[in-house]
Amino acid sequence: MIDFIPSGETPDWVKDLPSWFHDRFLGVHVWQWIGLLLLVLIARIAMLIGSRLTVRVMKVRDKYLPGEISAETHKAMRRAAGLITGVLVCFPMTGPLNLPPKLDRGVYIVLESMMILAFAMLVYAIWDVICDTMADRAAGVSQRAERLLVPLTRKFVRAIIIFIAFFISLSALFHVNVAAVLASLGLGGIVVALAAKDSVENIIGSVTLLFDMPFAIGDWVRIDKIEGIVEDINLRSTRIRTFEDSLLNLPNANLIRASVENVSARRYRRQKINLRVAYDTPPEKLDALCGDLRDFLGSDEKIDKERIIVNLSEVDDTAMTVLVQCYFEAATQAAELELRHKVLTEIARLRSKHGVLFYPAGVGRLPSA
Repeated sequence: MIDFIPSGETPDWVKDLPSWFHDRFLGVHVWQWIGLLLLVLIARIAMLIGSRLTVRVMKVRDKYLPGEISAETHKAMRRAAGLITGVLVCFPMTGPLNLPPKLDRGVYIVLESMMILAFAMLVYAIWDVICDTMADRAAGVSQRAERLLVPLTRKFVRAIIIFIAFFISLSALFHVNVAAVLASLGLGGIVVALAAKDSVENIIGSVTLLFDMPFAIGDWVRIDKIEGIVEDINLRSTRIRTFEDSLLNLPNANLIRASVENVSARRYRRQKINLRVAYDTPPEKLDALCGDLRDFLGSDEKIDKERIIVNLSEVDDTAMTVLVQCYFEAATQAAELELRHKVLTEIARLRSKHGVLFYPAGVGRLPSA
């Protein structure tokens, strides 16, 4: 950092000020207090200017570059740019105030701390811009990898930025030997790892998720007895919204050992329906119903035409069973249920059309002698 601490010489223009400007309050001249207040006002104005300029820059970016940026990221960019502008304006203006050494040092430490914070916030915000752009690209179902990589890498790099900013602060403000600190952390790392065993396992689980990619945000998953939609993936845990609208935080360490079924990754969703038909149904009516149902299933573009089965499959003491099996091309549970409703409605219509009697499971009549 550049040292802006003043040399201790009083500016010539101060000598021409009225005498009351030279009075002291808490060991500091009145003109110096006024100067500090003006410095705060100028810094505030500079922050507003920097923020407004950032708004214009972001509008140009949104116009010419693809990818939508969230309102929170826009706000973070404005805040970081405004803070940097304000601090940069304040640094060269502290010298003419000729503050007492202790106060001057305190002001300098505050400004340097804010500068480190501002640059960390700026890097943080720029990284969020990159992640928002990638997340917007990954909005489609085909971008499952990016829907997992973006949230995990976003949080991981955020942690690295905070970690680096912390050590820069230690070195610049308190003159701490960062290399020695890192070396000591290396020696104490085993102790810390043992003390935070669960946290380490969760981080390993996050890395496993990153490489295996069993699911992404928005996927419908079954993990042991848990079933729901993945809402968020953190370094420590995965957040799942169940179909009862409960929110579960599942430690990532559990995912290493658990059986994970990604229902959303299904290319097709199998449907199996057993129709129990009365024994006294005429064969021609049964054939007509099965034929019409095959034609209906084959006419829907969301049903795989190569794997349609509508046939008499078994006969027991109470009824005959017609197996209806097909595969839906449905990305969500709602789409699957909509198709299933459509098929069941058509079955009910064909039953009425052909006059075929259906029995519930376990109910029926014995065949006539």
